[in-house]
Amino acid sequence: FDLDRPLTKMELERVFQYCENDVRTTKELFYKRESYFASKFEIVKEFKLPATAIKKTRANLSSEVLSAKPSTDKHRLKLTYDRRLPLDELPKPIIEFYENIQEDFKNGKTFQELEKERLTYTLHSVPHVFGFGGLHGALENYAGEGNYMQIDISSYYPSLMINNDFVTNVDEFKKIYHTRQELKQAGDAKQEVYKILLNSTYGAMKSKYNKLYNPQQANNVVVNGQLIMAYLIESIKPACELIQTNTDGIIIKYEKEMKQSILWLLEMFEKRFNLHFDVDLITKIAQRDVNNYVVQYQDGTIAAKGRFANWNGGTYERNSLTIIDKALVNYYIFGKRINQTVIECWKKKELDRFQHVVKAGKFDGMAHEKKQKTLLDGTYSSYFEPIQKVNRVFATNDKMLGAVYKTRNKRETQYSKVPYTSENCLVWNDDLKKLDRRKIDLNWYIKEAERFVF
Repeated sequence: FDLDRPLTKMELERVFQYCENDVRTTKELFYKRESYFASKFEIVKEFKLPATAIKKTRANLSSEVLSAKPSTDKHRLKLTYDRRLPLDELPKPIIEFYENIQEDFKNGKTFQELEKERLTYTLHSVPHVFGFGGLHGALENYAGEGNYMQIDISSYYPSLMINNDFVTNVDEFKKIYHTRQELKQAGDAKQEVYKILLNSTYGAMKSKYNKLYNPQQANNVVVNGQLIMAYLIESIKPACELIQTNTDGIIIKYEKEMKQSILWLLEMFEKRFNLHFDVDLITKIAQRDVNNYVVQYQDGTIAAKGRFANWNGGTYERNSLTIIDKALVNYYIFGKRINQTVIECWKKKELDRFQHVVKAGKFDGMAHEKKQKTLLDGTYSSYFEPIQKVNRVFATNDKMLGAVYKTRNKRETQYSKVPYTSENCLVWNDDLKKLDRRKIDLNWYIKEAERFVF
C-alpha cells in the first residue's frame, strides 16, 4: 500500500481480491452476529431510548433502562444474606471464610486483596472453590453411563437480585423480569430483549464505567448464589451422587427409585427460595473437569463445553483443531476409536477440522522455521521465513518444514514457538481445496486427541 510506483496488473488483481474477500468475510461475520445488533435496536425501540443510544453496549443500555446511578466501594465487602438461607445449617468453614473477609475489610485490608481469596471445601465428595466468582466443582476425569440429572436454576442471578433487592431500581427490574416470563410462555421472540437486559445488568455491576456500578450488590449476588447452591447440594446429598457443580446448576447421578424423591426435594427448594429449576435427564457424561465435558441427553441430543465444544464444526470464535473435539465426543459418546475418527474426516476431505488458526497477538510478527541442505557436506541448516500475522497451520510429515513461532523484534529477533503446534508445520493460507491432504501428519492429530483421553 505504500509503494512509490504504480501497481502491476497482477498486484492490482491481488489488491481487488483482498478487498473483496475482506468485505465478504465482514458480511458473513455480520450475519453470524446479526442478533447482537438487532437486540440493541429492539431495546432502544422497546424502551423509547434516543436513537443515539444504539452506539452503547447492551450493559450501558441496561443502565439507561433502569435509570441507574453508580455506587462506591465504601461498603463493597459488607455482605447481606438471603433471609431464607439457614446459615447455621451450612458447613461452618464456608461461613467463617466470608465472615473473616468482612472483618479484614473493616480492619483496613483492601478489597483488591480480599476478593482474590479462595476457599477450597469438599461438598458431597467433590472439592469446590468458594470466593467471589461462580461456584465450581467436578469429579475430574470422570466418564459414566446411567441415570443422570442436570438441574439448572432458571435466571439464577436475576432471581437473587429481585428476591433480595440486590439491584438498582428493583421495581423496574421486576417489571422486566416478569414481562420476559410472560413473553417466554407466549412463545414471543421479544422475550430475548428482556433476557439480555436481565443478564447484562449483573455483569455491569462491577464495571467502573457503567452507571449500574454497585460492587457491594454484585458481591451479595455471588456470595448468596454460592451459599444457596451449597445448601442445595447438602439438601439433596442423601438421594444421589454429585458429579458436577457450576454457577447456576448441578449434575447428579441417581438410582431410578430415587427420582421422585429428588423432584419433590427440588419442588420444596423452589418454594422456599422463590426459584425455578429446569431439569434435564442425561444418559451419558464424560468430563475432564468442570470446564471440559460432554453430555448426551435422554432424547439423544448432545451438549459439550471446552475441548469437546466444537465437535460439530468450528465457529467464528474458535475454529482450531476441531478434529480433537469430534474425536473425543465420538470416543466417549459413540464408542468410536480416536484414530478411526481422524482417518474418516481425512478421507472425507474435512480439512478445516485439522487446521490451527494461529495469531501473532501482542507479538510483533510470526516466522516459519524451514530447513535446507548444505551443499558442501549434505547436512541441513535451519532458517526463519517471516509469515503473516494470522495463519492457518497444519501438522505435516514434511521434515523440511519446521515449527511456527511468534517473534519479538528487539536487537536480536526473539522466537517463541506457538503452543499446541507440531514441530513440523505446513502453513497454508490458500483455498483448502488446493491443499494436498497427503502432507498432513495424521499421527500427530491422533496423539494430540489421545492426550485428552482419561
